[in-house]
Amino acid sequence: MKKVILFAALLVSIVAGAAVKPSEVSEKVLQAFKETFTQAKDVVWHEYEDVYQANFKQDEIQIRAEYDHDGALIKTIRYYGEKQLLPNVLARLKKKYGTKEIFGVTETTSDSEVSFLITLRDDKDYFVVKSDVYGNLDLTEKFHRADK
Repeated sequence: MKKVILFAALLVSIVAGAAVKPSEVSEKVLQAFKETFTQAKDVVWHEYEDVYQANFKQDEIQIRAEYDHDGALIKTIRYYGEKQLLPNVLARLKKKYGTKEIFGVTETTSDSEVSFLITLRDDKDYFVVKSDVYGNLDLTEKFHRADK
């Protein structure tokens, strides 16, 4: 849990220091974003060395989208819960980790792959499981809950 809190604090400080105004985002990038994410709400843009990053909500899912300077979508990261997880991945999780609660899902999509980091928890521990779209599961981390 300490790792998660430290990571979140670091991420917030990095993001806060890199915010840019939408007027500074190129027209190519803004147009590509508007065509892809038509229902985006609360959009906040950030500019990094090689990419523009949009953080926003769509359909109650928190999303981070990265674009190159020509307006090509490089990667998306979506954060959501059990309801939005692919049925085949969910079925395999339930079969293998049936008694554990799905605490959160981080889905990463790029040109070459879609992957999921799924955080599970029980009364004593958190478990981080990596999955592909086919439901191949790999336990990557387990740590004791600090909140219990």
